[in-house]
Amino acid sequence: MRHALAAVFAAAAITAIPAVASATNYNVHVHGRTQTTWDDTWWTESWGTNVKCDYEAKYNTLAQSNVTVRACLATYCTGSNSCKIIAYSNGNNQVQYTQTYYPSALTNLVYVEAGSSAAGGSQLADVAAPIQNFLDWFGIGFEVYYPTGVDATLSVSGARNAYNHNVNNGKTTYHTMGNTNAGNGLWWLTAGILSGDDDGVVGYDSGFGCSSSGSQSSTCSKWQGHVSDTYCTSDGSWSGYDHFGMDERASYCY
Repeated sequence: MRHALAAVFAAAAITAIPAVASATNYNVHVHGRTQTTWDDTWWTESWGTNVKCDYEAKYNTLAQSNVTVRACLATYCTGSNSCKIIAYSNGNNQVQYTQTYYPSALTNLVYVEAGSSAAGGSQLADVAAPIQNFLDWFGIGFEVYYPTGVDATLSVSGARNAYNHNVNNGKTTYHTMGNTNAGNGLWWLTAGILSGDDDGVVGYDSGFGCSSSGSQSSTCSKWQGHVSDTYCTSDGSWSGYDHFGMDERASYCY
Protein backbone atom coordinates (compact mmCIF):
# COMPACT_ATOMS: atom_id res chain seq x y z
CA MET A 1 0.00 0.00 0.00
CA ARG A 2 2.82 2.35 0.95
CA HIS A 3 4.51 1.81 -2.41
CA ALA A 4 1.22 2.32 -4.22
CA LEU A 5 0.61 5.64 -2.46
CA ALA A 6 4.14 6.76 -3.22
CA ALA A 7 3.60 5.99 -6.87
CA VAL A 8 0.37 8.01 -6.87
CA PHE A 9 2.04 11.01 -5.22
CA ALA A 10 4.98 10.82 -7.62
CA ALA A 11 2.66 10.75 -10.60
CA ALA A 12 0.76 13.72 -9.23
CA ALA A 13 3.97 15.67 -8.70
CA ILE A 14 5.08 15.03 -12.26
CA THR A 15 1.69 16.12 -13.57
CA ALA A 16 1.92 19.36 -11.57
CA ILE A 17 5.21 20.41 -13.25
CA PRO A 18 4.34 23.10 -15.83
CA ALA A 19 5.08 22.25 -19.42
CA VAL A 20 8.17 23.97 -20.82
CA ALA A 21 7.62 25.61 -24.20
CA SER A 22 10.07 24.44 -26.81
CA ALA A 23 12.26 27.18 -28.26
CA THR A 24 12.21 27.64 -32.03
CA ASN A 25 14.69 29.45 -34.28
CA TYR A 26 13.30 31.31 -37.28
CA ASN A 27 14.74 32.93 -40.40
CA VAL A 28 12.25 35.76 -40.94
CA HIS A 29 12.08 37.25 -44.45
CA VAL A 30 10.75 40.80 -44.99
CA HIS A 31 10.17 41.74 -48.64
CA GLY A 32 10.69 45.01 -50.48
CA ARG A 33 8.66 47.79 -52.07
CA THR A 34 7.93 46.14 -55.42
CA GLN A 35 6.74 42.86 -53.88
CA THR A 36 3.56 41.65 -52.18
CA THR A 37 5.30 38.69 -50.55
CA TRP A 38 8.67 36.98 -50.34
CA ASP A 39 8.84 34.76 -53.40
CA ASP A 40 9.62 31.58 -51.43
CA THR A 41 13.11 31.35 -52.87
CA TRP A 42 15.32 30.61 -49.89
CA TRP A 43 19.02 30.12 -49.76
CA THR A 44 19.97 27.29 -47.42
CA GLU A 45 19.43 28.40 -43.83
CA SER A 46 20.39 25.58 -41.49
CA TRP A 47 19.95 27.68 -38.35
CA GLY A 48 16.17 27.89 -38.31
CA THR A 49 12.79 27.53 -39.97
CA ASN A 50 12.09 29.83 -42.93
CA VAL A 51 9.08 32.13 -42.51
CA LYS A 52 8.04 35.52 -43.92
CA CYS A 53 6.36 38.73 -42.82
CA ASP A 54 4.20 40.16 -45.61
CA TYR A 55 2.82 43.71 -45.70
CA GLU A 56 1.28 46.27 -48.06
CA ALA A 57 4.38 47.79 -49.61
CA LYS A 58 3.19 50.52 -51.98
CA TYR A 59 0.17 52.55 -50.92
CA ASN A 60 0.69 52.52 -47.15
CA THR A 61 3.24 54.68 -45.40
CA LEU A 62 6.15 53.16 -43.51
CA ALA A 63 4.30 53.64 -40.20
CA GLN A 64 1.04 52.20 -41.50
CA SER A 65 2.62 49.03 -42.86
CA ASN A 66 4.74 48.63 -39.76
CA VAL A 67 1.67 47.73 -37.71
CA THR A 68 1.49 44.46 -39.63
CA VAL A 69 5.24 43.92 -39.81
CA ARG A 70 6.02 44.37 -36.13
CA ALA A 71 3.15 42.08 -35.08
CA CYS A 72 4.61 39.40 -37.34
CA LEU A 73 8.15 39.99 -36.07
CA ALA A 74 6.96 39.74 -32.47
CA THR A 75 5.54 36.29 -33.23
CA TYR A 76 8.92 34.94 -34.29
CA CYS A 77 11.37 37.09 -32.32
CA THR A 78 10.01 37.14 -28.76
CA GLY A 79 9.05 34.73 -25.99
CA SER A 80 10.62 31.30 -26.48
CA ASN A 81 11.44 32.08 -30.12
CA SER A 82 14.64 33.53 -31.58
CA CYS A 83 15.08 34.95 -35.05
CA LYS A 84 17.46 36.11 -37.70
CA ILE A 85 15.89 38.60 -40.10
CA ILE A 86 16.54 38.66 -43.84
CA ALA A 87 15.36 42.05 -45.10
CA TYR A 88 15.34 43.12 -48.73
CA SER A 89 15.31 46.76 -49.88
CA ASN A 90 12.43 48.60 -48.16
CA GLY A 91 12.09 45.62 -45.84
CA ASN A 92 15.12 46.88 -43.96
CA ASN A 93 13.34 50.19 -43.38
CA GLN A 94 10.58 48.20 -41.73
CA VAL A 95 13.02 46.30 -39.55
CA GLN A 96 15.00 49.36 -38.45
CA TYR A 97 11.80 51.32 -37.81
CA THR A 98 10.71 48.49 -35.51
CA GLN A 99 14.10 48.47 -33.77
CA THR A 100 13.77 52.18 -33.07
CA TYR A 101 10.17 52.49 -31.93
CA TYR A 102 9.06 48.98 -30.97
CA PRO A 103 12.10 47.09 -29.66
CA SER A 104 9.90 44.77 -27.58
CA ALA A 105 8.94 43.05 -30.85
CA LEU A 106 12.58 42.03 -31.37
CA THR A 107 13.80 40.98 -27.94
CA ASN A 108 15.30 37.72 -29.25
CA LEU A 109 16.69 39.03 -32.54
CA VAL A 110 20.15 37.61 -33.28
CA TYR A 111 21.09 39.83 -36.23
CA VAL A 112 19.76 41.29 -39.47
CA GLU A 113 20.88 40.37 -42.99
CA ALA A 114 20.06 43.22 -45.37
CA GLY A 115 20.12 42.84 -49.14
CA SER A 116 20.24 46.11 -51.14
CA SER A 117 18.91 48.04 -48.17
CA ALA A 118 16.84 51.16 -48.89
CA ALA A 119 17.27 52.42 -45.33
CA GLY A 120 19.23 55.43 -46.59
CA GLY A 121 16.71 56.28 -49.33
CA SER A 122 17.14 56.52 -53.07
CA GLN A 123 17.67 59.51 -55.30
CA LEU A 124 15.25 57.85 -57.72
CA ALA A 125 12.41 58.67 -55.33
CA ASP A 126 13.52 62.30 -55.34
CA VAL A 127 13.03 62.46 -59.09
CA ALA A 128 10.26 59.88 -59.31
CA ALA A 129 8.01 61.60 -61.85
CA PRO A 130 10.67 62.15 -64.55
CA ILE A 131 11.94 58.60 -64.11
CA GLN A 132 8.43 57.23 -64.37
CA ASN A 133 7.86 59.17 -67.58
CA PHE A 134 11.08 57.78 -68.97
CA LEU A 135 10.13 54.22 -68.05
CA ASP A 136 6.59 54.65 -69.34
CA TRP A 137 8.06 55.51 -72.73
CA PHE A 138 9.54 52.00 -72.75
CA GLY A 139 6.32 50.49 -71.42
CA ILE A 140 7.73 49.80 -67.96
CA GLY A 141 5.36 50.71 -65.13
CA PHE A 142 7.05 51.20 -61.77
CA GLU A 143 3.90 52.38 -59.94
CA VAL A 144 5.33 55.50 -58.34
CA TYR A 145 3.23 57.02 -55.55
CA TYR A 146 5.69 59.63 -54.35
CA PRO A 147 5.24 61.73 -52.31
CA THR A 148 2.48 59.57 -50.80
CA GLY A 149 2.49 56.01 -49.58
CA VAL A 150 5.73 54.20 -49.04
CA ASP A 151 7.64 56.48 -51.42
CA ALA A 152 7.40 59.35 -48.95
CA THR A 153 10.06 57.56 -46.90
CA LEU A 154 12.07 56.22 -49.80
CA SER A 155 13.46 59.59 -50.76
CA VAL A 156 16.88 60.30 -49.27
CA SER A 157 15.61 62.82 -46.72
CA GLY A 158 12.44 60.82 -46.05
CA ALA A 159 14.27 57.61 -45.20
CA ARG A 160 17.01 59.28 -43.16
CA ASN A 161 14.53 61.33 -41.12
CA ALA A 162 11.96 58.58 -40.55
CA TYR A 163 13.69 57.07 -37.52
CA ASN A 164 16.98 57.03 -35.62
CA HIS A 165 19.23 54.69 -37.59
CA ASN A 166 21.62 54.41 -34.64
CA VAL A 167 19.08 52.58 -32.50
CA ASN A 168 19.85 48.91 -32.99
CA ASN A 169 19.61 47.63 -29.40
CA GLY A 170 22.96 45.92 -29.68
CA LYS A 171 22.09 43.91 -32.78
CA THR A 172 24.28 43.91 -35.88
CA THR A 173 23.09 44.48 -39.45
CA TYR A 174 25.10 42.80 -42.21
CA HIS A 175 24.81 44.13 -45.77
CA THR A 176 25.08 42.68 -49.25
CA MET A 177 24.81 44.74 -52.43
CA GLY A 178 24.59 44.15 -56.15
CA ASN A 179 25.83 46.42 -58.92
CA THR A 180 24.89 47.55 -62.40
CA ASN A 181 26.29 46.99 -65.85
CA ALA A 182 24.97 46.85 -69.39
CA GLY A 183 23.79 43.30 -68.79
CA ASN A 184 21.23 44.50 -66.25
CA GLY A 185 19.02 46.04 -68.95
CA LEU A 186 17.56 49.54 -68.57
CA TRP A 187 18.35 49.76 -64.86
CA TRP A 188 21.98 50.55 -65.49
CA LEU A 189 20.83 53.86 -67.04
CA THR A 190 19.52 55.01 -63.66
CA ALA A 191 23.04 54.86 -62.26
CA GLY A 192 23.61 58.38 -63.54
CA ILE A 193 21.03 59.67 -61.06
CA LEU A 194 22.33 57.74 -58.06
CA SER A 195 25.37 58.91 -56.11
CA GLY A 196 28.52 56.85 -56.28
CA ASP A 197 28.37 53.08 -56.74
CA ASP A 198 24.89 51.59 -56.88
CA ASP A 199 22.74 48.62 -57.91
CA GLY A 200 20.47 50.60 -60.20
CA VAL A 201 17.91 51.56 -57.52
CA VAL A 202 19.82 52.37 -54.31
CA GLY A 203 23.32 53.75 -53.92
CA TYR A 204 25.93 52.20 -51.69
CA ASP A 205 25.32 55.03 -49.22
CA SER A 206 21.94 53.43 -48.54
CA GLY A 207 22.74 49.78 -49.17
CA PHE A 208 25.71 49.68 -46.79
CA GLY A 209 24.14 51.74 -44.01
CA CYS A 210 26.38 54.78 -44.49
CA SER A 211 25.78 57.51 -41.93
CA SER A 212 26.12 60.14 -44.69
CA SER A 213 24.31 60.32 -48.00
CA GLY A 214 25.94 61.06 -51.33
CA SER A 215 28.75 59.27 -53.10
CA GLN A 216 29.94 56.46 -50.82
CA SER A 217 31.50 53.04 -51.05
CA SER A 218 31.33 49.85 -49.03
CA THR A 219 33.97 51.29 -46.69
CA CYS A 220 31.88 54.32 -45.67
CA SER A 221 31.32 55.54 -42.13
CA LYS A 222 28.39 53.41 -40.98
CA TRP A 223 25.53 53.71 -38.58
CA GLN A 224 26.23 52.04 -35.25
CA GLY A 225 26.27 48.26 -35.53
CA HIS A 226 26.11 48.19 -39.33
CA VAL A 227 28.67 45.99 -41.01
CA SER A 228 29.51 45.82 -44.72
CA ASP A 229 29.94 42.56 -46.55
CA THR A 230 30.48 43.64 -50.15
CA TYR A 231 31.79 40.44 -51.67
CA CYS A 232 30.75 37.20 -50.08
CA THR A 233 29.58 34.83 -52.81
CA SER A 234 31.50 31.73 -53.70
CA ASP A 235 33.03 33.46 -56.73
CA GLY A 236 33.86 36.60 -54.74
CA SER A 237 31.59 39.01 -56.58
CA TRP A 238 27.99 40.15 -57.02
CA SER A 239 28.76 41.03 -60.64
CA GLY A 240 25.67 40.73 -62.80
CA TYR A 241 23.06 41.09 -60.04
CA ASP A 242 21.23 44.40 -59.88
CA HIS A 243 18.74 45.54 -57.24
CA PHE A 244 16.05 43.12 -58.32
CA GLY A 245 18.37 40.13 -58.15
CA MET A 246 19.33 40.77 -54.54
CA ASP A 247 16.15 39.75 -52.71
CA GLU A 248 16.88 36.02 -52.56
CA ARG A 249 20.62 36.69 -52.12
CA ALA A 250 20.31 38.82 -49.00
CA SER A 251 21.10 35.83 -46.79
CA TYR A 252 23.54 34.07 -49.08
CA CYS A 253 26.56 34.50 -46.82
CA TYR A 254 25.08 33.46 -43.46
